[in-house]
Amino acid sequence: MIANTLPLLTWRWLKVNDALIELPEVESQVKEIIAKEGDTVSTLFDINSACAESRHTKINIHAQKGATVNIYYVARSSQENAALTDICADVEDGATVNLIQIEAGAKRTVTNYIANLKGKGAATNVEAVYFASEENNLDIFYHINQIGEETKSNIVINGALKDRAKKTFKGTIDFKKGSKKSVGSEEEFATLLDDEVRAIAVPVLLCQEDDVEGVHAASAGKIDQDKLFYIMSRGLSLEEAKKMIVETKLAPTIHKLPDSKLSEEIWSEIESRI
Repeated sequence: MIANTLPLLTWRWLKVNDALIELPEVESQVKEIIAKEGDTVSTLFDINSACAESRHTKINIHAQKGATVNIYYVARSSQENAALTDICADVEDGATVNLIQIEAGAKRTVTNYIANLKGKGAATNVEAVYFASEENNLDIFYHINQIGEETKSNIVINGALKDRAKKTFKGTIDFKKGSKKSVGSEEEFATLLDDEVRAIAVPVLLCQEDDVEGVHAASAGKIDQDKLFYIMSRGLSLEEAKKMIVETKLAPTIHKLPDSKLSEEIWSEIESRI
């Protein structure tokens, strides 16, 4: 299956235009979330023990006028060989969709979130963290269509890669004609824990409107040696120092989950793999 295709293709040799994922005879698990006018809806998805080696999860969200939808999505089943997650949100006037996403699971993971900010003042906020180790391959795709006037989008991602893991982040903010006075921002930060990891980031801004503001940033690098030396001078080992630095980047988002016990479990699982 071809997934996560960029709306504006780049050089083919970069191999980031789309993602290939094999899902033999896997039925889609579809969840429908409808927030009626003025309502607040919060839903937690915890993908921990997979019933099959492959999984395809679809979540369709419709946030009506003035509604707020909070989605907490956690994928941490290392038993899965391949996992595809599709999240699509239609956001009406004054409505907001907030997504907290934690990816620390399958050997081959493809995850995408598409938000259509249709109404005036519609908004979406994405805060995500990821951790990939061994030879795991992670492809993350966020595509925000800012259609209505005065729409707002904000994407912040922090992650860490270990061993020979690979991550591709593709983030697109698309200001459509008619999206006057809209604002969009995307940031992605990758911490590289080993020499053989590979981190690719493709932040994209598309614009068909004049009176808008778009910002994007991406960075990837090893842990600062001065920070490591400072922490180790306080009596911690090298591994303990690395864990502390990674924790400062990932834990703040993990602890935003509504279940404190789940937050502790997730961090413990990630910590044991660092």
